[in-house]
Amino acid sequence: MVGVIAITRVDKGNPIPGVAIATALMPPLCTAGYGLAIGNLSYFAGALFLYIINCVFICIATFTIVKYLRYPKKHYVDPKREKRISQSITLITLALVIPSLYFAYNLLQEKKYSNKIKQFVQQEFGDKGYTVVYEKLRTNPKRLELAFLAKKFSDQEITALKKSMESFGIAQTDLIIRQDSLDLKTTILSEIDKRSAAVNDKDLTIRALNNELAKYQVASPQLDQDLSVLFPELQSYSIGQQQYYAKKDSLANVVAFIYSSKAPLALTQQTKLRLWMKNRFPKDSLEIIATKSK
Repeated sequence: MVGVIAITRVDKGNPIPGVAIATALMPPLCTAGYGLAIGNLSYFAGALFLYIINCVFICIATFTIVKYLRYPKKHYVDPKREKRISQSITLITLALVIPSLYFAYNLLQEKKYSNKIKQFVQQEFGDKGYTVVYEKLRTNPKRLELAFLAKKFSDQEITALKKSMESFGIAQTDLIIRQDSLDLKTTILSEIDKRSAAVNDKDLTIRALNNELAKYQVASPQLDQDLSVLFPELQSYSIGQQQYYAKKDSLANVVAFIYSSKAPLALTQQTKLRLWMKNRFPKDSLEIIATKSK
């Protein structure tokens, strides 16, 4: 067995920068561009901050590996300039790392809080067989709204539930159980309306795209059968909607019919084909083009 190795370049490539750009730098840049396009400054600022943090941490990781491998350090001719650059890099790194640690801490606390809420709902309601039909958690201010399928809670039970929240570490959360039938129906219907509106928007978009696609679908099984009976000389054909640019400011839709035959069609057959196609597509401009058979 003979193996063949294809060499595409002389120098060895370095995949690390490509991986760093693809995984850590491009997604936040794309998000920043999206936020800027829709005018959402919070998206733009957050994504740009994430991009800068990723750049800084890539530099820190590179610096750590270089130090670990004990590469020789390059020194500036001017020691004062070298010290000033080192201090500037340190200040910039701290200015970015400290806020990122703060955001990471807040995110961790929110995740722990959400897990405690899930544990509370599961142990106090799910494990006891109560069916939760509505659940909404607000973080500012902290509020948990619940509604159940059939269970009605008394004031004493609600008070006991609020006390049990202390054992889960969520005592500062306001517990609201919706039991009024009218209030519950209004809340559930409001959520259903929001989801239905989103679904309807998608349906309208799909319907519009289908209608646009249907404009360019001309061929059909019936058309193929009619052509094979009326014009058996045709070997192959292609038909579709085309956009015809007559001038720079003129645009028209044309039905283009391109066919090939074993021998050139007689004049009577050409006239018959044109009249038949014109009768088939009376509202459209028509172009019939004959090509040589292969």
